[in-house]
Amino acid sequence: MSMVQIRKVEDLIVKYQKKKRTVAGIIVEPIQSEGGDNHASDDFFRKLRDISRKHGCAFLVDEVQTGGGCTGKFWAHEHWGLDDPADGIFILQTTFRKKMMTGGFFHKEEFGTNAPYRIFNSWLGDPSKNLLLAGVINVIKREDLLSNADHAGKALLTGLLDLQTWYPQFISRVRGRGTFCSFDTPDESIRDKLILIETKPVAEPKLLTDLLPFLSGMVLGGCGDKSIRFRPTLVFKDHHAHLFLNIFSDILADFK
Repeated sequence: MSMVQIRKVEDLIVKYQKKKRTVAGIIVEPIQSEGGDNHASDDFFRKLRDISRKHGCAFLVDEVQTGGGCTGKFWAHEHWGLDDPADGIFILQTTFRKKMMTGGFFHKEEFGTNAPYRIFNSWLGDPSKNLLLAGVINVIKREDLLSNADHAGKALLTGLLDLQTWYPQFISRVRGRGTFCSFDTPDESIRDKLILIETKPVAEPKLLTDLLPFLSGMVLGGCGDKSIRFRPTLVFKDHHAHLFLNIFSDILADFK
C-alpha cells in the first residue's frame, strides 16, 4: 500500500467534512481475509491511524480472523507498533475457526455507553462462553502458542516460497504472517481444482497413495479470486508444516 491510498483516504474525509457530513470512523482488517488475504505494510496502518486521530475519526480494527494468536501475536495490530492503540477491536463470533469462543469488542473508556444495558441482548454474550474463553487464553499462555505460531509460520512460509520457485506456473505471491499464510494460483479454475485434490477423499481407493491427501488432514480454503489460504490451529508445529509441504509438492509435481 502506498501513500496514494493514504492520501485518498484523507481526501475522502475532507470531502465529506466540506459537505458537513462527519466521518465517524475508519474500519480496517489487519489482513484483508475474504478478499484474498491481502496485506498492507505496518507503516500504512500507522499512517492510517494518524489520519484518524488528525480528523477525529474512530480507528476500529476488525480482528475476526486475525485475532487470537495465529499471526504470532494475540492481536495482529500489535505488529504495527502503534504509539496510540486502536479505539476498538471487533471480535465477531462465527462458527468456524474463530478462536475467541464468544462475540464482543473492547475499546477505550471514552467509547463506552452512557447507560447500562445499552447492548443487553444480542451483544451481551453467554457467561459460559467467557469461561471457555478464559480456558483458551490460559492454554495459549501456558503452552506459549504465540511463539509456536510465529515459529511454525516461518517454516510454512519458507516452504511455500520454495514451492513458488519450483512451480511458478502454479504458485505466486506467497505471503503470510505467523501461520496466516496464502498464495495465488493462475486463475480460479486451477485454484478450485487444487483445493478439490487436496481435500476430497477417494470413494474407492485402489492404492494407499490415493488416500494421502485426505488422511494427511490437508483441508485448505479459497479466498478472493484465485488465492489459497491456510488457517491451521495454534498447535500447528514445524513438523506439521513439513508434512504438508512434502505432500503438496508431490501433488504439484503431478498436477495437470
